[in-house]
Amino acid sequence: MQQTAGSKRILALISERGGGDAPPVITLASALQKRGYTVSVLCDAKTEQTVRSADLEPVVIPDQFEQGRHVDPRWLIQLKDRGEELTADTPNPLTIWAERCVPIVDPIVQEIQPDCLISSLFCTSLTNLLGKRFGIPWCFVNPSFYFGDHGIRSWEEDFVGLAAGWFRYILLPHCDQADLVLHATDREFDPAPPGLPSHHHYIGPLFWEPRQQEQATFLNTPGVPWALISLSTVPMGGELAIAHSALKALAEKSVRTLLTLAPEYPRKELGPVPENVTVSGFVPHGQVLNNAALVVSHAGHGIVMKSLYHGVPMVLVPWARDQFGVAARAEAMGVAVVIKREDCSDQQVLMAVNQVFEDEHFTQKASEISQRLVNQTPEKSGCRYIEELISYKGKT
Repeated sequence: MQQTAGSKRILALISERGGGDAPPVITLASALQKRGYTVSVLCDAKTEQTVRSADLEPVVIPDQFEQGRHVDPRWLIQLKDRGEELTADTPNPLTIWAERCVPIVDPIVQEIQPDCLISSLFCTSLTNLLGKRFGIPWCFVNPSFYFGDHGIRSWEEDFVGLAAGWFRYILLPHCDQADLVLHATDREFDPAPPGLPSHHHYIGPLFWEPRQQEQATFLNTPGVPWALISLSTVPMGGELAIAHSALKALAEKSVRTLLTLAPEYPRKELGPVPENVTVSGFVPHGQVLNNAALVVSHAGHGIVMKSLYHGVPMVLVPWARDQFGVAARAEAMGVAVVIKREDCSDQQVLMAVNQVFEDEHFTQKASEISQRLVNQTPEKSGCRYIEELISYKGKT
């Protein structure tokens, strides 16, 4: 008898450390659950509420196995300080963490007996290990542009500094082992490299935002358009400089400015804010982007894709990680003015803001892209590829 979707089980894996790499996985997991699959999400305590807010079933690992307790974010800096170079032979800290998780995770997998595993970026080490141990096919959901040794841009262009080594030697070896790779980005934003492997597929951006307990009613008040200033959900050192300069640049503009900050950002460091500014914690970006004229951000892939989806031009100051590659692609599409991190100043941000407001091309191009993106069905495409993977592996 052929099994139905309802008899198939999915185990997704996310961690708090990944920041923006969890939402695409949650989006896909939710879509699969709506199609009748039984979906569980292996997560840490810091992401449990996020999973529950998506009406998914969390399986929470004990605190002592959280990735952040085993992988020091300063690890690469310490390696450099010791005079050591990061190479393919360097012991992989994510592999070590995954092996430490085996005693607690093995029983979970044995109980759930998933037909497929779905992994966020920072959980690929553990997912790869589990896939091999139990013979379970697994899918990596890439939350950004394609990265690999044969990308359309070099490692040094897309990842400045230590991030290049981290992605190339620590993350990529695990990602490369996936049976299926879904790139949750726009193919025109990130053209596929020549010779894209047959198990890699571009499906389009996957959006998910947690429900807000209290609605941001101020967004519904009639008035001039909004300008959104958005920083990383995983704070980076010195990043508040973007907000400082953006607030000054927008103070005299005919916009209402919304600055959203994660709880870890010290708001007192902002000092006095202009009268046209609202400083808030989490606000679903979709609510403000529906009536926004500009986004100023750190060039995280998530906020850039949301801005494109809603047709909003951008000023981008890439700060770390993959943000340099994201910003370059947005600039190449003609929807953003990019400022180098070392050039981030009140004057440079003001000049960039003026350029976007004064040149209608930015808004027109963003609107054209929006019209294309809103007609795509990335969740449906992602589910179809997952179903094909399960079906194919079930026959072998």
